[in-house]
Amino acid sequence: MSSRNIAVRKDVYDALRKERRPKESFTRVLLRLLSQRGPLDDLEGSWSSKTRGHDRATWRRLRGLDAARTERS
Repeated sequence: MSSRNIAVRKDVYDALRKERRPKESFTRVLLRLLSQRGPLDDLEGSWSSKTRGHDRATWRRLRGLDAARTERS
């Protein structure tokens, strides 16, 4: 199994650490949390109009990733 390093802010690390169960790896924490989330469409409209206009391409890319994830399941 290969691994990758990612950089996260300290507050994100602290939040993930609080979510960890005994003997649970950060990988398992992330997988568990990601499996519990709803579709990305639930987030639509939650950004300000300034952010929404700026991140339109990112939103389309994320929707594509969400669709690909659904197809693999």
